[in-house]
Amino acid sequence: MTSPDAEFRERAPAALLVDDDDEVARVFTRALERAGFVVHRARTGTDALGLLAHAERLDAAIVDLVLPGAGGLDVVRGIREKSSRCRIVAVTGLGDAAVERAFRDAGADAFLAKPVDLARLLAAVRPG
Repeated sequence: MTSPDAEFRERAPAALLVDDDDEVARVFTRALERAGFVVHRARTGTDALGLLAHAERLDAAIVDLVLPGAGGLDVVRGIREKSSRCRIVAVTGLGDAAVERAFRDAGADAFLAKPVDLARLLAAVRPG
């Protein structure tokens, strides 16, 4: 028999948060969890790609551009190769048109410049 908590976790949308800034990750995680997501965090791009290799389901991903190890663009490409349905939101402090274009070319669905408005982040991770 499955526990109620385990059943919730199986049905809850799963999000991958990739950011090396602990404060940003704390704020994003809290907002995502309040919105019903189960959040998996990676501090480096390399860790994110490792988590991705073992993820059974991924509904949303929030990926920073500048990361230790593999960069954010590589992470976005890896997520997109694994899932065409995952909502990928790129976030960065380098908010210019060329960076946004590179993220979108890599497969991101949305682009948000830091500091990120949490309502916009939550809207961006939801399909539709």
